[in-house]
Amino acid sequence: MLPAFVITGFLGSGKTTLLINSAREYFKNKKVAVIVNEIGEVGVDGKILKNAYSEVLELPEGCICCSLHSEFEKALEEIKEKYNPEVLLVETSGAAVPFPVVISLQALGCTVEGVLCVVDCANFERYKEDSTAKYQIGGSNILVLNKIDLVDSPKLEEIKREVMEIWHTHRPVNYFTNEPYYTKVKLYEAFYGKLPKEVFEGIYTLAQLKDIPHNHEHTYRQRVINLIDPVDYRALEEKLRSLPDKVIRAKGIVRLKNYPIPVAINYSFGYIDSPIDVPHYKGPSFLVLIEEA
Repeated sequence: MLPAFVITGFLGSGKTTLLINSAREYFKNKKVAVIVNEIGEVGVDGKILKNAYSEVLELPEGCICCSLHSEFEKALEEIKEKYNPEVLLVETSGAAVPFPVVISLQALGCTVEGVLCVVDCANFERYKEDSTAKYQIGGSNILVLNKIDLVDSPKLEEIKREVMEIWHTHRPVNYFTNEPYYTKVKLYEAFYGKLPKEVFEGIYTLAQLKDIPHNHEHTYRQRVINLIDPVDYRALEEKLRSLPDKVIRAKGIVRLKNYPIPVAINYSFGYIDSPIDVPHYKGPSFLVLIEEA
């Protein structure tokens, strides 16, 4: 179970700056792996990242979610095996939509801690009608209004309204239930790609998650809930979806009714990952709620 963030956004929106600033500020004591999807011949962003981190894998021209699907999965397996990272950051190209990347990450045993779409407030008018840009916004559960210092207050409010309208109408939908995958979204304002700490709170590898019931050194932002009996998964899903907005993450290891293996649960900003089997886990069932201060 490798925690992963997906960073998306239109060309020139500031994805790489946000990625570098976030990793340097919030993951300085963790092993961070970065996968960058490049379009073009030069790959400038990848070179910047290569100077900043231990491992960078630049993918050639194309899109992670379509023409590079197999290469992306192979690359991720290789980076997990060789580097054993504690956090994975995936920056999609400006011409890619994020949700297929989310599905690939889940299939490879990663937990998606957030899909961040960087919105370029200074240039939003120029690209807001682009269909890819709309699906980048709709396919994310964290929206970052970047370069807010370059627009005035009335313009910023107008952009907020338009972005939220796009999010509501372009969210990915489960074709079996006709329900949107994202029930909530968090909107942040930023300049120079700087985000608050809460976006990256409560990131655990599986080994760290297993140790939580025995480790009581939690910050005031975290609450541990012990679960005595096996739970019905549908009922658990409903409870997670109805959590108050101040709960930004919920994760833990639980035993389900009619299922023999404990599973890892991951809820982030309104999105519930597919459960991951945790064989040989013998500890108690629990959930950790990570809340805003």
